[in-house]
Amino acid sequence: MVKINARNVFLSLFFALAIGFSFSTEVSAHQYKDYTHSTDFDINAEDINAGDMDDIKKLVLHVAKHIDLIQRDQILIVQGATLREVTVFSKLTREQGIFNNGDDIYSIRATYRGAVISHGRYQNLYGNRYDSSVDPMQALLGSDVPELSDSVEPECVTYGNENRVACAVRQGGRVIMAGFDHAEDAPGRLIPLDCSAFRLSTTAKDVEEEKDPEMKRDLLKQYVESFVEAVLGIMRQKLREVAIAGFDLGTGEGQRELVSRFYEEAPCLISGDFKHGTVYPFVMDPQAGTSFFNGLDFDLHGLSVSLEDPNPIPYNDQGDIESNVLRAFQKALTNGSGDLADLEAGNSAFVTYHWDNPLIEEDNVEDFLSMGVVPGDSIKESYLQVVNITPPELGSSAREALLVFGSGIYPEVDDDGGCVIASTDNVPQGALLNLFLIASVLFSVVFLRKRV
Repeated sequence: MVKINARNVFLSLFFALAIGFSFSTEVSAHQYKDYTHSTDFDINAEDINAGDMDDIKKLVLHVAKHIDLIQRDQILIVQGATLREVTVFSKLTREQGIFNNGDDIYSIRATYRGAVISHGRYQNLYGNRYDSSVDPMQALLGSDVPELSDSVEPECVTYGNENRVACAVRQGGRVIMAGFDHAEDAPGRLIPLDCSAFRLSTTAKDVEEEKDPEMKRDLLKQYVESFVEAVLGIMRQKLREVAIAGFDLGTGEGQRELVSRFYEEAPCLISGDFKHGTVYPFVMDPQAGTSFFNGLDFDLHGLSVSLEDPNPIPYNDQGDIESNVLRAFQKALTNGSGDLADLEAGNSAFVTYHWDNPLIEEDNVEDFLSMGVVPGDSIKESYLQVVNITPPELGSSAREALLVFGSGIYPEVDDDGGCVIASTDNVPQGALLNLFLIASVLFSVVFLRKRV
């Protein structure tokens, strides 16, 4: 029997959500940080002719080659930092510059089933799925699209009345395409996400609108528990679908199929019952504190909570203080020991610390990551729960995979120095997530300048 590493399989689900982003990096046309490639791919998006097949081929290979170089970096692999660098680079492909002209020349990343992972023009299309039965998606998502290699020739097609060219290559279960430009609603090409079936017994709105502090904390706990059940429910459903379709989870093909199917519905976890005002879910790695999933903003994926709180708040009722937020989380979830060997599914805790309140613009701490400190001065109280995300359907062949699920509320300090719960009914929605890359490595620090 194939021994399935469930941690890798299901962390990959969250990694696929985590095609996150970071600060802008100064980059030449054929060099990114310490990575260089052949000048054969050297092209600037602003110089590309939308009808020139050679130009579009170069662009799609340019993006794919940079990602390939990052994924092959042995130092990053050993450090568990591969995804960190992929997320940093992904941000560049969505900003105006070498890889994106800020208009109609950009790249798109999708699962091989057509679910949008990263869109260079319309970020909110995350989770929508291209209809592979219509042009030009028949060609760009078809079986003839080749896997990236040193000598690969991308699959290309001319489409539309303007005789534009679009090209695509496959890369590790994903499709990278360039040259395809369309309206945001893409009539006849995009299948919108239907989240009508996703409901929670306790919603983010219930938590946000509750005024009583103790009731609010109780509702926060119930909300996190409801979120956990929703995520595990989607996993179980997709496992059944993959099994019925005849895929073997012990193979890369089976795992890619599972990730793709999960990804197509995962965006529902940041809308409707799941997010309201300042209340949103997050999922993190208990070892490195890395956020695999953040319901506030997809730019937050990859941020580690391993940051110093200059004015730490006791993390338990005994008044114990830990200045590092990740260590405070770990100690609270292990009854004070901080030893990850004591971390067990079902462990839970409320933890209070300082963080950035998304409603308070002036709360932002500039360059907080370079200083290694928390991103804001607001008091945040989060409820954390340790969850084994390995579905029982995998049986004894699967290894336990523990993640921390959570959400938080923002008390405010009253005139007497105590805390009261602040509630806000109307809050601008954050940008949607752009999520889930197949990966089996963990990473600890990503250079984001956002809030968790």
